[in-house]
Amino acid sequence: MDNIKDALINPSFRRMPGSRVLKTLDPRMCRHDEKRINQSFLKYQFLILATLLLVSTSGFAFLVPPSVNPQWLVENLRQPELAIIEVSDEVEFAFNGHIPGSVVTSKSDWRFFDSDGALVHLPIRQLAEKIRKLGVNDSDGVVIYYKGNSTDEILGAFYLFWLFHLLGHTNVGVLDEGWHGWLNANGPIETNTGEIQAGSFVARSLLALEISTDELNKIREYYLLVDGRPESHFKGLTKFQANPRYGRIPGSVNQPWQDYMRKAVDGRFYASAPKVPRLLARLKIDPRRPILLTCLGGTGSAFNYAMFYAAGFHNLRVDDAGLRRWNTRRLPLENTNLHQPEPAP
Repeated sequence: MDNIKDALINPSFRRMPGSRVLKTLDPRMCRHDEKRINQSFLKYQFLILATLLLVSTSGFAFLVPPSVNPQWLVENLRQPELAIIEVSDEVEFAFNGHIPGSVVTSKSDWRFFDSDGALVHLPIRQLAEKIRKLGVNDSDGVVIYYKGNSTDEILGAFYLFWLFHLLGHTNVGVLDEGWHGWLNANGPIETNTGEIQAGSFVARSLLALEISTDELNKIREYYLLVDGRPESHFKGLTKFQANPRYGRIPGSVNQPWQDYMRKAVDGRFYASAPKVPRLLARLKIDPRRPILLTCLGGTGSAFNYAMFYAAGFHNLRVDDAGLRRWNTRRLPLENTNLHQPEPAP
């Protein structure tokens, strides 16, 4: 296959002794065949990825669903190989109660600003070390939840879900409706905190779950590309302050992560997992179809990743650097001139 591809791309490619050239290739056909071969390579890449995700759940005696019903967690709370992680802050965790046996982290613990201003996950080795310090063992099923004092906590919880997958540990789920759902299920609460004993977690990275900016730009025309930003941002009418440019990647479609968000009467936010996300239902997407996920940054993409995955869509790749890096590199956008002029300072 590599020889075929070389022959199509490189006109100076020399045939092997004893081989025959049947006919001269039209350059237009070469480009067509190169595209077809690239699509074939990428198709197999996604198939291998889906298989690895299935294999990575084998070997666990106790399986956690990707979207965890609060009542399920109440019933399984005393399972010996269960780790529970709250995404909030230490003050909230200690003084306002938490699920028994849980530990606490925050969204900012897992990311850093790269040299170009993109917010990206820490190196794999550091991620694995942080998970061990939370007391997670290699054989544990993991449940992640959030308090919901801000949407950042929810984004952090779903980002951590994707990070576990990236590290090859797919026996993980997010508590549906978070703390709000736990309270409605009359789940037990404790306030005491104990010393955390380091766990035995081992990273077995599934790096194909992430896609770089360069690769996204090369293959985006072959696949469904889903942008997780708010609809007005996707249309090019508004933008986040951190985003230097208006508009969207050409050919992308929109599934805002805000679609999953709700607000409780106590003011806390929570996310409710749909049976099938709105975009996928509207487009009647085959669950086997490969999907690329982007947003301003990786947390919005990871939110869609978790919701899509829970709905049975497993051929997914996340653009962690997102539009921050895309726009820093001045890569193609559309709908860049539809916004109202910004007021002069």
